[in-house]
Amino acid sequence: MDDILLTKYLLNETSEAESISVRAWIAAHPDHARRYEHLQRIWKTSKSFGNQLTVNEEEAWHRFVQRRDSMHTRPASIQVQRMGWLRYAAALVLLPLMLWALYDFWNTRYGDTASIVYETGESTHTDTLRDGSIITLNSFATLRYTQTARTKQRIATLEEGEVFFKVKSDPDKPFIVQSGEVTVTVLGTSFHVKRSGDETEVIVESGHVKVSGLKRQVELSLGQKLLINTATQRFEEERVSDRLHNYYVDNRFVAVNTPLWRIVEVLSEAYHTEIQIENPQIRDLRMTTTFHRGDLDRILDVIGMTLRIEVKRQGNKIVLR
Repeated sequence: MDDILLTKYLLNETSEAESISVRAWIAAHPDHARRYEHLQRIWKTSKSFGNQLTVNEEEAWHRFVQRRDSMHTRPASIQVQRMGWLRYAAALVLLPLMLWALYDFWNTRYGDTASIVYETGESTHTDTLRDGSIITLNSFATLRYTQTARTKQRIATLEEGEVFFKVKSDPDKPFIVQSGEVTVTVLGTSFHVKRSGDETEVIVESGHVKVSGLKRQVELSLGQKLLINTATQRFEEERVSDRLHNYYVDNRFVAVNTPLWRIVEVLSEAYHTEIQIENPQIRDLRMTTTFHRGDLDRILDVIGMTLRIEVKRQGNKIVLR
């Protein structure tokens, strides 16, 4: 969908036919709706900030023309009507973005709170935060990140899904991940956080993190895992022996003497496919291997040949026996 048309729709300047087209496009796919909502957030923020500014558009335009002409001499064969249309189109598209950029700069420089929301669909997403930390979101994850120059904290709120954090060290500004009622606090480390409803999983890959929840607090180090469920009051520490939890970061499934049930659990999640172990006797068969994320059928064929088990497709699910 054309950004100009979306902007016109936000300004209520579309024709009836254009409005119908935009609404149909938004309803056609969740990604379209998210894109439009993101544009709405930018527009609303820019409007609220823009209301604080008093700008004489004609004076600003004339100053721009004078400055431009003082720097460059160009032929005077300019079509006035065409320029007027171009000015309108440019203002329509660029004004919200310019105001948003100014708003973001103001917040960064002087400390007013500003947030970035990350949402993924079927694919993963890696980004570098303002402080230099790197995040990788798995598919269908939502994360809100807040940081300003004046505050003493860097705050990430995990609303759903799982994210791998590689946090840049800054002793003066702790990095805090909020997952429901669970809080993870670090200075500089790499770790994985997964939220599913009331349950939060934290796995540390380097350094140390402090986790608080259910009125308890614990420090985790390399290779340690904590599961907290605020509904069932579960608070369980254990060690991890594989790296299957961060398959979405390096696109590899790393199993180290890992039971079949665990491999199946991760593959089902990664490929959004139901995989069942029909024979209980094969659940604890173990494998040490590395699969590069690719075709699921090829991975299952290797598992079948290695463990000498049968792999069958039954409708929309896969059965191992």
